[in-house]
Amino acid sequence: MAHPSSTTLPAGSLTYGRTVADFISQFIGIDLQKPYLEAHIEVLNGSRKDYPSNGLNFASAGSGVLQATNQDLGVTSLQEHLQQFQTLVEQNYIDKNRIQNSIFFFESGSNDIFDYFLTFSPPTLDPDAYCSNLAPLGCGLGGVLLSGAPIDRCYGKMNAMVKKYNKGLESLVNQMPVNYPDVTVYGALYDIVHQFRATPTRYRLHDLSSACCGKGTLGGLLQCGKEGYTICSWPNKFLLWDFFHPSEHAYKIISKALWAGTKYRIRPLNLKTLVNITLPRV
Repeated sequence: MAHPSSTTLPAGSLTYGRTVADFISQFIGIDLQKPYLEAHIEVLNGSRKDYPSNGLNFASAGSGVLQATNQDLGVTSLQEHLQQFQTLVEQNYIDKNRIQNSIFFFESGSNDIFDYFLTFSPPTLDPDAYCSNLAPLGCGLGGVLLSGAPIDRCYGKMNAMVKKYNKGLESLVNQMPVNYPDVTVYGALYDIVHQFRATPTRYRLHDLSSACCGKGTLGGLLQCGKEGYTICSWPNKFLLWDFFHPSEHAYKIISKALWAGTKYRIRPLNLKTLVNITLPRV
């Protein structure tokens, strides 16, 4: 489904509304980012002179940290995203001074973990080894339907793997300032969503298990957008939009937690504090 910041091409976000990156942009007070490919095509065909100064959205639906994740679906991998950005910098399409005052938002890893459990053949690595092979970028949401997974409670095996991944990610985030002068923060998405589940009425959430868009058990047997799917009347009362992605309301709550939350939700600084920091030039 088309992303609201896109006028001609999807940004690669499977949602009916705004995502975390969109809300954070609005909190900062800048326009929503165009999809990289849309801006790239416009620059190539001459319909625009430069790339947008308010940033770019490199999202590709289904991509992961691992290059092999959903490669058969034609997704653009995280490695390709980084190469695309590096090329823009090397060809002076992006002002290097602007880069020094920019925020880079990464969210990845959930598709890798989902694919680990979805595979039709036995995994060649155990969960510990698999997590150690994941690059240190991402946080996973684990409320999805899988063969053999319970439908009346969280999938313990998947959540355990998400915790291991997030623990390794936070450890690396804490080590990064040793080698890089920039500020790096870790958003504890798992803990934020756990808080939703513990006190749903506080966040005006009425359904924590079912997908608003889809069909079948919990709305997860038929994917949203496939022939025969249905959509709920009040999507913002649901935690999940489809069998894998949060609703816009859930994204907004997550965004607020990352923007102005305590260290329980984002550490060592929240994003509101981060955008007001002036770093020394190097």
